Amino acid sequence: MKKIVFIEYVPSVYVFRLARCLKLTGKYETILITFKRPDEKLFMKAYDEIRVMEINHKPNPINLLRLLKKVLSKEWRDFFKDIKNMDPFIFQINGPDLFTMLIINSLREKKKVYFGYDIWAFFEKKLSLEHPGIKEFFQKIFEKKSIMMSQGVLHKGPPGELSFLKYRVTCPDFSLVPGCLNEWIVPSKNKKKQKGEINIVFAGGPIKSWEAGVSFKDIVRDITSQKIHFHTYGPCVNPKDHKWFIDEDKNNEYYHFHASETPENLNKELSKYDFGINPVFYDLNIMNPLLPKTAMANKMFNYIEAGIPIIMNKQFEFMSDIVEKNKIGFAINYEDLKNLREIIDDNNYQEMKRKIKIAQKKYSLNKKLVPKLEKFYEEVSK
Repeated sequence: MKKIVFIEYVPSVYVFRLARCLKLTGKYETILITFKRPDEKLFMKAYDEIRVMEINHKPNPINLLRLLKKVLSKEWRDFFKDIKNMDPFIFQINGPDLFTMLIINSLREKKKVYFGYDIWAFFEKKLSLEHPGIKEFFQKIFEKKSIMMSQGVLHKGPPGELSFLKYRVTCPDFSLVPGCLNEWIVPSKNKKKQKGEINIVFAGGPIKSWEAGVSFKDIVRDITSQKIHFHTYGPCVNPKDHKWFIDEDKNNEYYHFHASETPENLNKELSKYDFGINPVFYDLNIMNPLLPKTAMANKMFNYIEAGIPIIMNKQFEFMSDIVEKNKIGFAINYEDLKNLREIIDDNNYQEMKRKIKIAQKKYSLNKKLVPKLEKFYEEVSK
């Protein structure tokens, strides 16, 4: 069996999906190295072994003190020494992050694939006092160095998106379009949308409002003012907004603020609703248009797994193309949000539901994507 070592600062559900599919082939031993303890009951379904070195490098005095103590410890030195002594078929390292970049640098003679979970070079925007761009500045440095030190690059956006970078990527790259994990597909119930009642869900918590995008609070009001039920899952990205959404849930009969669900149960919850939505709308005079143009949100494939049609923002060109070409939903501009009920009524709901079943097979991680990923690994290993 070939050994694949996955290294992530925070364990992600997306890489869990890949590792799970690879493990199910029976050809690979999968190991996770991470700096934050995962839900082991879930993650051990994808990994044969999990090694954890818990650290937190968010910039505040307490964390910095703990980090310094950890970095100077024997435990830390032994942890890095063990990684350097490993000799797997492939290291797959998520980034950008300071510690994962340091690991890539230490594995100079090993075969490494860098997984650009997000392309931070596309996060350019006009700076402000609220968003001075310090995090983006360092993430772009870590990203470039990680790419340059790797023998292969994985990315979630469309093929060719790396050509938009301001530097040349000379190693092989593979567009890792997310897909459906077969065991997470919810069996279709042929549920018919109740006449007059519409339930839309976002597979995440309320997004932080900022000057480069439409306020999530406005989006909630735009949707619910049309007597459309709008459901969100998980806490607010900005904890300061939590009370506003709790109050909105109490006072607005059409807004429903749900707690988080486990990755395994989330799709079952989503399947109860009529549509899944991507409720993110940017001001492209401030935000780099390359970000939405090339972005690929995992939530879209949660909706496909759950068997519900998708409402996509047209600014997300790659995702909109997938939705419209497969006829599994429709794309809108922010201005269209105020007429959402009419747009929904103009679309053939049952036909979209039928096409979703086809898309579940077309975008199967197990059968379609993983064989291509294996070929990419082989190319890098040579």
